[in-house]
Formats: sequence, structure tokens, C-alpha cells
Amino acid sequence: MKNLLLQAISFYPLKISIVSLNQLIFFLFVLNLAGCVSQEPTPIQITEPIPVTASQDEGLKNEIVRLEKMIAEKDELIKSQQMRQQSQAQVLREVNKEATRTQVKLHRLATKPSTASAIAEIEVALEHLKQVKISAADQILQIQVQHLVETASIFYEKDQYAQAMNHISQAKHLISLITNSDRKRTSIENNSLLVFHTPIKLRAKVNVNLRKEPNTRSPILATLKKGAPLTANAGLGLWLRVQTEGNQGWILSTSLEIEE
Repeated sequence: MKNLLLQAISFYPLKISIVSLNQLIFFLFVLNLAGCVSQEPTPIQITEPIPVTASQDEGLKNEIVRLEKMIAEKDELIKSQQMRQQSQAQVLREVNKEATRTQVKLHRLATKPSTASAIAEIEVALEHLKQVKISAADQILQIQVQHLVETASIFYEKDQYAQAMNHISQAKHLISLITNSDRKRTSIENNSLLVFHTPIKLRAKVNVNLRKEPNTRSPILATLKKGAPLTANAGLGLWLRVQTEGNQGWILSTSLEIEE
């Protein structure tokens, strides 16, 4: 490096002393050394993870075990409830089957005297209803009772006593609905669908909603205007299943009246 510097200085007309040259070399050496030191890479600091103590680890394990046990208990409870509901549904189906078999058996054993007595009993009940004031909704059921008695009498004349008793049984059920003062507080689940053997012609007393199912939260199929004609073909509690020109749905019987 000293020779190179001497050659470079020789090009200049000025004369540089050896002392000055040595000082220049020393100064360049120091600068080079300082540059090397400044270019050294900065060491990367590595953050060590916070160690988990044995007590904390054990607490987490215990919490996991507790949650898993809770989930297992909930699953077991749900399974138990489902099995109980299935068992109750099975018992109810068996009871309904037995009741149906018993009713069929009684109808088969029906005789002329018993059928005549049942018809006479319903006729007396109808005469009593005519003497008391009943609601428009109950008047609809009363008309259906009258149709059932008339049909039962026709079957009786043909010696078809089982068919006659079937109609009389439905007539008795309708009369019990009319005379039951607690019927308005009876839930839909406690009632049974009653299909009318003879459809009843009715009309709307007011603007009324035709619903898909027999409850006030069911979707509305259409809105019928006051005086709109319709035909009832079944009943469920206070609800009537009616047929209009383009739809079939459910309407509260209190919103209907008999078409005269």
C-alpha cells in the first residue's frame, strides 16, 4: 500500500515528506479498521418463552377433564329424554290402537235396539240445544249434529247398525263440545280432528284470515272479506277447516256464521 501511495504522489508536483506519508498511511489504516468494526452484524435477541409451572399445567388438565365430564352428562341427559319421549309416544299409539279396536268391536256388536236408543238420545239432546241460546260457532256444530243424526237414521232403516253407531258417536262428541264451557281454554293438543260427513255452508262475519294450520301463529294463506262464502269440512276445537274457491285452510269458528 505504501508503494502505491508513493506512485500516486509522484504525479503531483508537490513534495510530501516521509513523515506525512506515514501519518497518512496510519490514518487510512484507522479508517479501514473502523469501517470493519462498524460492519459487524448486530446479534439477534431470542426471546425465551415463559415457562409454564407445573401447577398451572395441572389446573388446565383438571379444567379440561371437568368440561368433558359436563358434556358427557348433558349428552346422557338428552339421550334419556329422547328415550322417554319415544316410550311415551309408543304407549300413546298402543292406547289409540286399542281404543280404535274397541270402538270397531262395539260397532260390530251393535243391535237394532241399542242403535235406536242411541239415536233417540241424540235427538233429545238436539231438542234441548234448540231451547237454549248458543254461540254462532256452536250453531255450526249443531247443524253438523243434525246431519249426523239424519244419516244415522238412514243407515238404521237399512239395518246397517254399525254405520249408524259410527255417526251417532261423532254426534255425541260434537254435543259434548257444544255443552263444554271450558272448551275455549282447551289446547289444540287435547282435541282431535273431526271430519264432517256432510260439509256445512258458511260465510265470514268479518274480514278474516285463512291460515295454513289451526293456530294464530300459522302463515296466512288468504284474507277473506266479510260475507265471503265457504264450506267447512272438518273441525278441531274452535277451529274449522274450510274450503274456499282456491284454497283450503283453517278459520276460527267465531268468525263465521251459517249461510241462510
